[in-house]
Amino acid sequence: MRGLLLAVLLSGCGIADFDIDQPVPEQTIAGSSLPGPLASLFPLPLSLDISQQIKAHDTGPIDSVTMSSLELTITDTARPQGDTDDWSFVDSVDVFLSSTKSGTTLPKVKIATVSHPGAVQTMSFTIDQSINLKPYVDEGTKVETMGMGTAPADDVSYDGKSVFRVHPL
Repeated sequence: MRGLLLAVLLSGCGIADFDIDQPVPEQTIAGSSLPGPLASLFPLPLSLDISQQIKAHDTGPIDSVTMSSLELTITDTARPQGDTDDWSFVDSVDVFLSSTKSGTTLPKVKIATVSHPGAVQTMSFTIDQSINLKPYVDEGTKVETMGMGTAPADDVSYDGKSVFRVHPL
């Protein structure tokens, strides 16, 4: 009886939960010698095509999927020797998720945001972990971003990683 009680208690603690990492492919934000606004759409090719990775864990039915983290890191590709790129040109970036299914009833939701990251090499987003992404994963997803700031003085390249937590039943 004690073993059964322990199993029931542990099952509610997320012991079977697992993480799936999704890379953000390298991108470049075009610099400008003339001060001007950052394009309202900040390029962020984030993929939520994690269905195959979930199936590979062979966990059975999934209760929910949440985003755990999103970080973008400046790379050396557009940083010649002596260049000191950072994220100080960014005022804010919001990440939105919507379904690609025609006629969906799922609303467009903001899943992550960052505000004034400053002179750092890695920009870490605040994640809304209360949003269950599973219905979006099931229907197909579209990720959009809206960024505000000033165009950097020269090109800035970056890549990154997002982590999703999968919660089986």
